[in-house]
Amino acid sequence: MLKVAIIITIVDPSDKNPGCLEECQRQIDAIQAEERYAFSIFMNTAGEIGQESIWTQTSKEGYDFYLWIDNDLQLAENALTVFLENSEFLRHKAIIAGTVAGPDKMLLFGGRTRRGKILKPDPIIPIPCYLFDNDLVLVPSDALMRLDAPEELLHRSIIDYGCGAKAARAGIPRVIAPGILAETNRKIEIPVWKNPEYPILERAGSFLKEFSRALARMMHSSFN
Repeated sequence: MLKVAIIITIVDPSDKNPGCLEECQRQIDAIQAEERYAFSIFMNTAGEIGQESIWTQTSKEGYDFYLWIDNDLQLAENALTVFLENSEFLRHKAIIAGTVAGPDKMLLFGGRTRRGKILKPDPIIPIPCYLFDNDLVLVPSDALMRLDAPEELLHRSIIDYGCGAKAARAGIPRVIAPGILAETNRKIEIPVWKNPEYPILERAGSFLKEFSRALARMMHSSFN
């Protein structure tokens, strides 16, 4: 029986909506009837800065898969099945990103190009991507074993949207799962330093602030 760790990240500490957890449990109950998978759920209440510590905690248990889900996502009713079936099709070798749409159906998270542009999923088959968002992603243990520093896999680049550059350098396949697997009401704003509508000096100042935050996150992770 394959073991799956589902790690639900609390994006907004004030958001107590249990909808994501309840939907995960409903889908787990349906899948476990086949007795092929065993699931454990972990709650990451520290947001992005807590990813490395909870990754360290769960990886010690030797799970076959790690499914990262943000708690503000409304999962499609077959989301977990889509992840597992496509992983089996790919012989459990590939990192699989799930596509998330906003209330206006605009694609917000999922698989991305090398330059960070989000890609539209195919409705039927998984398709390759270069980068991916960690808001909804399945990582097989095979991928972790090929990385020198597995805890850095989901670190976002401050230059491009998404993460996965380390996986790309390690030759780990990255694909997008078929279809839209979740929706969210979260509003995504373009950072000032990436927005050409702002003056260059303001963009430069914004970049320095973002770089400082990224450095602080790295230091926080190294001391925990």
